[in-house]
Amino acid sequence: MLQAETCDSIVAVLRVQELAEKAADQRVQEWQEQIKEGNHFKRITPDGLEIFGEVLGPGLSRNWRRCRCYSMSCPEGETGSVHVSQMDILIDK
Repeated sequence: MLQAETCDSIVAVLRVQELAEKAADQRVQEWQEQIKEGNHFKRITPDGLEIFGEVLGPGLSRNWRRCRCYSMSCPEGETGSVHVSQMDILIDK
């Protein structure tokens, strides 16, 4: 479920982001740590939306990857960063 949190300063925003990333890092499975450029993955969101992604390269930190992702909501694709804990399964191209 999507959660929103309000913050009264940029320091508070950065702290919330840091805590969220640490929590995500703790959910990473061993196979997800090995995800690399050229891999393809599938993610099913809690509301049932299927997202398909291609890893374009490493992200800015250990468990992030630059990706191009596609879904029924965005069939033309969108480039961005994805935390490996959000990748449910590796798939063939």
